[in-house]
Amino acid sequence: MNEQLTPEMQLTMLLSQYQDLKIIRDILIPADGKTMHIDFLILTRAAMFVCEMKTFRGTIMGEGMKKYWKHYSGDREIDYFSPVLQNMFHLKYLKEFLAPLPFDIYYQSIIIMYRYAGARLQIEPPYPPRTSIVTSLQSLQKVMQEVAEKQTKLLSWGEIEYIFDFIGQNQIRGNIARIEHEQNAVNYKNIAKMALLHQICPECRAKLKPWSTPQGNYWVCSNYPQCAYKHKM
Repeated sequence: MNEQLTPEMQLTMLLSQYQDLKIIRDILIPADGKTMHIDFLILTRAAMFVCEMKTFRGTIMGEGMKKYWKHYSGDREIDYFSPVLQNMFHLKYLKEFLAPLPFDIYYQSIIIMYRYAGARLQIEPPYPPRTSIVTSLQSLQKVMQEVAEKQTKLLSWGEIEYIFDFIGQNQIRGNIARIEHEQNAVNYKNIAKMALLHQICPECRAKLKPWSTPQGNYWVCSNYPQCAYKHKM
């Protein structure tokens, strides 16, 4: 396999060898006056698999329904926005985008966590309904097979082609829109960093306050328990 290809490109190349599915990569759709980027979709007769792919080194730990996980890299602890919740937003706006279609589509959220050598992932359940976290092509195939075995109402190949064409024709196109989307994502991250710098909760904008535990010292939201945000000092 070409080592110069990104992990996402490698995965989609492997999946493209299968004749009973279609793959759409790098989708940009409207989302409440903004834009929403989806890494890729896998269309099969049984379901539409909405995939968010992340690559990481070090260790990621957290809970499936929590907004932030923890990413430990060297001696650093970094807040890591949950791709599980991120993909929930993708699903919401994708369903709105595809609402004009007359088909009964079964959606499944797939979080693909690509681990580099030595990396470790420890995410505890529960997860949202119809959500799976996978770390390899084999585990992705297993989820797809399990979903297919449970489905009794299948799309026809013609319906899959129609959905494929609809997305291709109606998604947001053009380099300007994609550059704006990337800049908005960078701005959001910078705002969160500035909030922490000024000891303001990036979630609810309340003040952060110091909190000492046997496990270490943290900044925690003064609006607790309404807001449970915390960040290691």
